[in-house]
Amino acid sequence: MSALFLLPLLVKALTTALLVVSASVAAERLGAMWGAVIASLPVSAGPAYVFLALQHGPGFVAASALSSAVANAATGLFLICYAALATRLSSWRCLVLAIAVWLGASLVARQVAWSAVGAVLVNGAVYAIGLAVLARSRVVAPRPAPPSRRAWFELPLRAVLVAGFVSVVVAGSSAMGPAVTGFAAVFPVSLISLLAILQLRLGRAAAAQVAAKALPPMLGFGGMLLVLHLTIGMVGVAAAMALALAVCLAWSCGLLWLQRGPSWPDP
Repeated sequence: MSALFLLPLLVKALTTALLVVSASVAAERLGAMWGAVIASLPVSAGPAYVFLALQHGPGFVAASALSSAVANAATGLFLICYAALATRLSSWRCLVLAIAVWLGASLVARQVAWSAVGAVLVNGAVYAIGLAVLARSRVVAPRPAPPSRRAWFELPLRAVLVAGFVSVVVAGSSAMGPAVTGFAAVFPVSLISLLAILQLRLGRAAAAQVAAKALPPMLGFGGMLLVLHLTIGMVGVAAAMALALAVCLAWSCGLLWLQRGPSWPDP
């Protein structure tokens, strides 16, 4: 890649990192549902797809979006695993196990030739089962304690990790191909970062509540990817991305409107 490409890539990666940092800080202040919705916004996958569109044609982006939509089901399994086990296992063991579940599910899914219908069905099954299981297990967090004092390196570290993620996905897309790129683009780095910080600052129960609350917002994220996959060939890259983003934002706003209550339950 030329220097003319690397410079805007670096700028966009840093911008993405700042957005993720801002979202995680806001999540600590606004509670479980707001934190879940903020974490589900495409602040890392979005810029990655913008660069993929600049570097590749619409066909590549459409194929990657379909793979990302399938990988969104793996993200559902990640959230279910974390929410169900966070209060039973040690914090880091639970997070590592949830990441391993995402990687294993993605590896299995990579062996299947997916269609848009298949992506809808697998997401519907995973998220429906997850919502039912977590509702039965009653993942409820107490009102969190006041956040502990933030270490000086927390925000810069989060920024560096997310910036590096976006750079790697875009830079490696040519070698990886559209299918692998689609999975890599939605690796849940924002959710992992958010849950890791929350379990340190607010406790495992609060982090588990955010993971459980993230299931409905992540359905909207998957819908966004399917809209991008289905419309990019008809309306072009820019219009398809705008439409996909509008779907995601409308879904998130609808969830927040339906919430309309205290962010954390009373003790």
